[in-house]
Amino acid sequence: MLQKRKRFKTGEIIFAEGDPGDSAFIIESGQVEMFVGPPDDSVCIMTFGIGEIFGEMSVIDGSTRTSSARATEPCELIIVSAEALAERIEDADPIVRFLVTMLLKRMRSVGKNTSNSALLDVDGNNQSRLLTVSGLTGEGEKERTLKVIEKMRIESELKQALHADEFALHYQPIIDLRFGSIAGYEALIRWSSPERGLVRPDIFMGIAEETSLIVPIGRWVIERACRDLKTFLDRMKELNSNEEPDLFVSINISGKQFLDGNFFSHLTESVKASGVRNSQVKLEVTERIFMEGPNALHSIKRCRELGFHVSLDDFGTGYSSLSYLAQFQVDSIKVDQSFVKRMLADPKTFVITQAIIAMANGLDIPVIAEGIENEEEFYTLGEDMLCRYGQGYWFSRPTPLADALSLLGHPLPVKKVS
Repeated sequence: MLQKRKRFKTGEIIFAEGDPGDSAFIIESGQVEMFVGPPDDSVCIMTFGIGEIFGEMSVIDGSTRTSSARATEPCELIIVSAEALAERIEDADPIVRFLVTMLLKRMRSVGKNTSNSALLDVDGNNQSRLLTVSGLTGEGEKERTLKVIEKMRIESELKQALHADEFALHYQPIIDLRFGSIAGYEALIRWSSPERGLVRPDIFMGIAEETSLIVPIGRWVIERACRDLKTFLDRMKELNSNEEPDLFVSINISGKQFLDGNFFSHLTESVKASGVRNSQVKLEVTERIFMEGPNALHSIKRCRELGFHVSLDDFGTGYSSLSYLAQFQVDSIKVDQSFVKRMLADPKTFVITQAIIAMANGLDIPVIAEGIENEEEFYTLGEDMLCRYGQGYWFSRPTPLADALSLLGHPLPVKKVS
């Protein structure tokens, strides 16, 4: 980002009003003043000291300088190119980029005090629409801005949804392929919004994970899933009165949840309150969690010490899956559904899928294959590849609790793998 340094003498002009905004400056030593008017009859509008940046507004919006800058004492400045600054802004979080852009435009609007400086207008339907501001906003930026606004709206609605009890859990059975029986359920969150209807989890959970909302939503999921697991176990006991029921529930956990200081106390309290065992709660994590650093890795170890099972989700989709298996203990891995979907049509994918399962079996790590949608996939995985568990639409779609409970008393479309 930093390119080179330049020295200026006392009174020397750094840039003048009307010059192109081709760079910004960071003051390493000395002091700079921004002024308007001719140098010999100027009005100082702001001064900057060591460590401060100036001249960035013209760089960000591509306009000419609206004021002049000069050194009030000997200065050494670090020059930041327009390209380097633009790259950093473009790489920033979309909401941060949006807020920076909007703040800049509003400051420009106040300074110019022109009739075309309004940023937002409201049409007859009270819907906000972005206007071009003095040529600063292009069509691509308008589209990105509207997406960010929509993202912020969803974030606000998620907060309300949590308080209004608009979330629900659906459960997809995980099948023991050796016996054709239900071994557990994966808890999957659903959001039924009064305004939007049923919102796809990949949309709202992605936003939740980018914010602190994932923590309270994650707590709700844990509490509800543990409570529902007790309901599953009670139903199994009714159906098999002579046997002690054994069933697990899988809950997806994000890195931010692991880093929450109250995560373990809440997890253990929720399990204890529901009356289930720690070993019946399986925490699913993705490879991304290993990138959160030592704290997240310590949390995984702590989970296993407390008796919770840890499952590595979406195995094979990242670049470091094998190294993680070598370094960290997990209780099971889930083969991503993209492998299952392609394995019968693509010989290379078939070999990779087979190798993953064989390797896990050799390490004595149970494998769960996701996305099983037909009988051929079921038998290929269970009989030919000796995969231990499977889940997918072939057995059942994710369903509300009542429907998931009914599966315990009715046969699924599977047969025991020989």
